[in-house]
Amino acid sequence: MSNNTTLIIGAAGAIGKRLCDALSKHGRRVIASDRMEHMPGSITRSLGSDSVAVGNVDVRDKDALKDLFRKYADENTTVWNLAAPLSVETAMDPAIAEAVTIGGMSNVIEAMGEVGARRICFTDSIGSFGATAPRSGATARWLTENPTQDPGSDYGLQKRGCRELMKTFAETSGGDPRFAVLPGVLHSESIWGNGTTEYALDALMAASRGQPYACPVDLDVMLPMIFVDDLMRGLISLQNADEGLLKEPERGYCMPGLSFTANDLFAEIRKHYPDFEVTVDLDSNMNKFANLWPDDLSTDEPLRDLGYEPTIGLDEMVGTVLAAHNERQEAQSKVFDGIDTSKDGVIDKAEMERYIRKHLVQGREQGGYVFRRQDGVDAILNKLMNELDSNNDGLISWGGFQNWSRMNSLDVMIDTYAEEQLKKN
Repeated sequence: MSNNTTLIIGAAGAIGKRLCDALSKHGRRVIASDRMEHMPGSITRSLGSDSVAVGNVDVRDKDALKDLFRKYADENTTVWNLAAPLSVETAMDPAIAEAVTIGGMSNVIEAMGEVGARRICFTDSIGSFGATAPRSGATARWLTENPTQDPGSDYGLQKRGCRELMKTFAETSGGDPRFAVLPGVLHSESIWGNGTTEYALDALMAASRGQPYACPVDLDVMLPMIFVDDLMRGLISLQNADEGLLKEPERGYCMPGLSFTANDLFAEIRKHYPDFEVTVDLDSNMNKFANLWPDDLSTDEPLRDLGYEPTIGLDEMVGTVLAAHNERQEAQSKVFDGIDTSKDGVIDKAEMERYIRKHLVQGREQGGYVFRRQDGVDAILNKLMNELDSNNDGLISWGGFQNWSRMNSLDVMIDTYAEEQLKKN
């Protein structure tokens, strides 16, 4: 096996999905692993012909990890450990988060030992910085030089625990660990996790839908963010850098992007949606973290050692995200209108059944699917109504359809059902 292989733990997460795609485009063989039993189609479609998606591997399961490494990795494999809850999720259940984050890192390093793999990359977070950290120009070096500082949260403490495990791996086993300190990650997709900086993604989604937004953080608190395209360039630069070029302690680097306040964001959004309404409804956890973390991250070290610097600013980020949301919503609206033949603003079961038969199953019969006589329609219809009819009144609203479509697709549901039936036969 060549050193062209990258094994990603937590590949189905927000960063993992994009890293799979970015590495594949760079010609890497990717082993995409996650605890999900069935890996998302967005991952499997992005992988190259020699790459593999492996589901049902929980980072807390030592044996499953060891089996994964023995089958797909060797001493030349680069590992990314991305399995970790976000800040708010960690605050809600610190014990589970610790088992995943620190316990998971320990298990990954142990599994690497099975095949002699040395290089492991890890995504740290601005959540590692506490009240005594620099407010401007924060560096990963500061974290390594202040190992006992209080990050002010279980989230930060657990990230520190991972850094300590990687440092021990380097000192006792000759490992090549590297970590990237990430700010809030911004992107144009329709779903994201429950973190602090995700308030910006929530606001952009609300604006694109013409909905008011209740801001959970102080309007004037500055937070560092990064657009995902910049982040992928930075992470790949960190992964690929020669060991001799990495001058920072413990090979840790902040990934700078852009910084803004909620007021800055809302002002930029109003250039596109002048009537965008905002109120303030502070979330205790989110606002606490927002006020703890640095205003911005240093650009010097990643530029010097990795050749990385950010390129995407606030105006471009907002325009890109809003355009993507608008494009998706226009497509969703066309589908909804096509199903709602009565034009009463809701979809009933009969309308949904007609649409499935006419627009989805009919065309696929020519492709030789097993439900050739449309005998799969009832199962698909019942599944859709169970998921979309939240009030159990036999009707699907536009809002309900819109929310469901953030994570689902009628076409994908049909394709998935067809594949399952083919396997059974």
